Amino acid sequence: MQVLLFHRGGIGDIVFAVPLIDDLRAGFPDARLIVLTHSKGEQVLRFCPRIDRIIAVGEMERSWSMGEARAALRGEPFDVALTTSASARAVVLLWRTRARVRAGFASALGRALLTHRASLRPFEVVFSRRYQRLAQALGIPIAPRAPALEVSPARREEAAERLRRRGWDGRQALIAVHIGGGWPTKQWPVEHIGHFARLADERYGARVLLQGSADDADRAKEIAGLARGRVLSSVGDSVAESIAESALCKAAIGIDSGLSHAAAACGTPTVFLFGPNEPGSILLSGHRLILTRDLECRPCNRAGIAACPLKHHRCMREQSPQAVLEAASPWISPGV
Repeated sequence: MQVLLFHRGGIGDIVFAVPLIDDLRAGFPDARLIVLTHSKGEQVLRFCPRIDRIIAVGEMERSWSMGEARAALRGEPFDVALTTSASARAVVLLWRTRARVRAGFASALGRALLTHRASLRPFEVVFSRRYQRLAQALGIPIAPRAPALEVSPARREEAAERLRRRGWDGRQALIAVHIGGGWPTKQWPVEHIGHFARLADERYGARVLLQGSADDADRAKEIAGLARGRVLSSVGDSVAESIAESALCKAAIGIDSGLSHAAAACGTPTVFLFGPNEPGSILLSGHRLILTRDLECRPCNRAGIAACPLKHHRCMREQSPQAVLEAASPWISPGV
């Protein structure tokens, strides 16, 4: 028996699909579970050993091609096929696999081609639960769990060696700080990150590890100057490398970004700083902590993507380095 899941989206969307993957594995314990995604999705899901095969087609940043997707599947037979996308193309792709069971959201264009439909509730903001409704549509019991990724000892050692080449002594506590990703207004100010790095070193002898994409290189350089060199940087590393590196950290300081959600899924205690957006979209666990500011103007959500509509950006500027360090202190104190 073969089960296909077609799932794209941002890095965070990929992470949020892991509970659905766990449900599918529980519902079809003897099946061969295959996930069709993009290249960065493959880098995230390689840390999910419940998947038998991951097929990467195209890049996250561009639209996918029906021809490429069908060619990648090579006409393999599937018994069950699901998609998290509500697009007509995704539904047609499932139909063309000739899977007897095809599941998607009831709001999808072309939903007549689906054999099982999950309702898409507008008030259901927890993404992982939304995806899990697809398993529920197939009659599979779902469990309210947070996403969990697993970094093998070999990948941890590879990550440790990369960081040692950049100056880590292998003993100093590391704190990952995700400096970019998402909307500009989601980001913690560079001066705060620089101050945080100095405080972490002075109080706990901890070293901040800056993480982000190649687009964050200028921010990383500015932060390093403000921190007076007391940072390491893996900015520009691949998604897979960044996830493995975050697994070595005592704690992570994150925003509503894919790398932050991936760090938490690896079991790294993560302090999330939520400013313009609403934190209700993620499931909390014992190693996730959310800090927000009680302001009348938040959440402004998509009205404040590029800039604060009120020009003050208090929701992130008032997340002080001292308060954030205090929140992370239970995980980075010596002896922990």
